[in-house]
Amino acid sequence: MGGYDVSRRSFLKGIGLAGLSAGALGALGATGVAFGDEAAAGEDAADARYRSAWSNQAKATCPGPRGPIAYEEREIAASEIVTTEECEVLVIGAGIAGLTAALKAADEGAKTLCLEKMTKGRGCFECFGAYNAQSQKDAGIEIDPAQLLDEIYRSAYWRTRPEPANTYVYRSGEATDFWQKMLDKGENGFVITPVEEAPSTNGMPTIPSELGFYDSPSLPPDAGVRSGYSGIYVCLEMAEVANTYDNLDVRYRTPAVQLVREDGGRVAGAIVRTDDGYARIDASKGVILATGGYDANPEMMEAWVRPEDYASSSWWNPGWGTTGDGHMMGLAVGAQMDSLPQPVMNFRWGNPDSFFDARVWTPIWLAINVNAQGKRYVNEDLPFQAVSNAQNAQPAYGANCWQVFDDGMLGASDEEVAGAREALAEFEERGWAFSAASPRELAEKCGIDPDGLEQTVAAWNGYCESKKDLEFNRFMESVAPFAGATYYALTTNSCVLATVGGLTIDGSCRVLDVDDRPIEGLYAVGNASGNFFAGNYPRHIPGTSIGRAVTFGYVAAEHVVKGA
Repeated sequence: MGGYDVSRRSFLKGIGLAGLSAGALGALGATGVAFGDEAAAGEDAADARYRSAWSNQAKATCPGPRGPIAYEEREIAASEIVTTEECEVLVIGAGIAGLTAALKAADEGAKTLCLEKMTKGRGCFECFGAYNAQSQKDAGIEIDPAQLLDEIYRSAYWRTRPEPANTYVYRSGEATDFWQKMLDKGENGFVITPVEEAPSTNGMPTIPSELGFYDSPSLPPDAGVRSGYSGIYVCLEMAEVANTYDNLDVRYRTPAVQLVREDGGRVAGAIVRTDDGYARIDASKGVILATGGYDANPEMMEAWVRPEDYASSSWWNPGWGTTGDGHMMGLAVGAQMDSLPQPVMNFRWGNPDSFFDARVWTPIWLAINVNAQGKRYVNEDLPFQAVSNAQNAQPAYGANCWQVFDDGMLGASDEEVAGAREALAEFEERGWAFSAASPRELAEKCGIDPDGLEQTVAAWNGYCESKKDLEFNRFMESVAPFAGATYYALTTNSCVLATVGGLTIDGSCRVLDVDDRPIEGLYAVGNASGNFFAGNYPRHIPGTSIGRAVTFGYVAAEHVVKGA
C-alpha cells in the first residue's frame, strides 16, 4: 500500500492546487483553502487572517480509516512506463458502478478493461431506487416521476443542475432491467423485487421506488438484518458474470494513478501501477471513473467535508479503497467539481464500531435521543440521515449523546426481549450502555445532566399522555411512555457510509471542465460523480446512491461506446 501513498503535506497541497484549477473552492474564495499557516502566496494580510481564523475554528481531526491512495501528483516519465496496452473502454473501479459500466460496455461489444486497486471492489448496499423497472411494472407499482425528480431537487435545495437527476429518474428503469439481465447470466438466481415502503409518519413523502434482492434464494438468512450484506453477494455475482465475456477483463490490485490527456484535450487512457512497474493503458473510446468517494481518506475528509459530519462518527465500509483517486485524477486534468463542503452519507444507529445489530432495533426505535444536557434534540422518527445530522449539531459534534428507554420498550415478544437484554449486557461490558433504577441515577452513570434527563423524561411522559410532542412533533401513535422498573442509556453516534460529492457531470455522465464543456473521453459515475446531491444525502428518497451508481454506470458505458 505504501508504494502509492503520498505525504499529508503534499496531498493537501495537491488538493488545494486541484481545487484552484477546477474552481471547486468557490464557496471558500477564489484562491483556495488556507490550512492554518499555509496561506497561498499573494494573499493580502486581511484575506490570510480571515482564512486562518476560519480554519482554526472549523478544524477537527478525522478519526476515520486510512486507505491506500493510488493517485500520484508527480509527472511520470515515459522512461518509467514498462508496457503499453490498448482497449476501447477503460473503467477505473470495480464496485457496483464500475462493474455495471464494464458489463454494459462489454455487452455493447467494446473491448473493455476494468481495473480495481483493491482485492475486491466495494459492494456494500442493501437496496436501491429506480423508476419504471420491469419488476415494478409486474408488481403494479406506480411512481410519479415528476414527484421523484422534484423531491431530489428539493432535497438539494435546487443547488444542482437538473440533467443528472433527470437521467437517473428516466433511465433507471432500463438500467435496472439490464442489471437483472446480467444477474440472470449468473448461477445463483439473484432477483430484483420491490421493497415495501412503510407509511411516512414524519412529514417526508413516501415514494415507492425502492428495490432489493431479499427474495433471492441464494442470500444468507440474516441478509435482511445485516446492513449492506446483500450487496456484497450481488457484486461477487456480477464479477463472475464479467468472466463470461471474452471482451472484458477485470483486474484487481491494479491501481490507476493518473489520467493521460492528449494535447488536444481528449482523455486517452491512464497510467497504472502493476507488479512490474508502470503501464500505460490507451482507451480509444474513453475512460470511466468509478472510484467511489473518499471516506477512507482522512485528510480529504478534513479538507472537503463539514467537521461535524465526521468528528464523532464511526465508519461502516467493508473496504478501504475509497480514497478520492478519481476526484484527484479528474481535477488534475481540469475537471469541475461540486462546491465545498460536500455531502456525506451519515446515518444514525451508529456505535463506536459501526452499527447496532438487530437485537436492539426495537428499543432504539422507541427511545428518546438526548444530549449531554439530558435534553432531546430531534424528532426521533425522522429518516436516518436527519437524526444523524441533528446529533452532529450537538455540543462537541454530537459526542456524549444517548438513546434512552426502559425495560418496557425492549420488544413485543419474549424472544425479542431476551435478545435485547443479551445485547445490552454485552454493551454494558463495553461501556456502550448503562442501566439504573431512575433517570437521575442513569444520568449520573453515563455522564449527562441529571436534572435535564429527569425533566426530559417527565415531559416525554406528558407528551405520550396528550398524544402531542410539543418540541419536535414526533408521531405519537407508535411510541411508549417510561413506565418500567429499569432505565437504559445506549450510546449513539453518527456512522459514515460514504461521501457523495464529486466531479461535475452532464446528463450523459461526461465530466465537465471549469468552462462547462465536456472533457472528451472522460466520464464519472457513482460516488466519483457529482451534481446530484448538495449539503445532505436524502435518505427518505429510497436508494438514490446505489440507484444513480447503477444508472450512471449503464448510461456512461452506452454513451462512450455509441456516442450521443
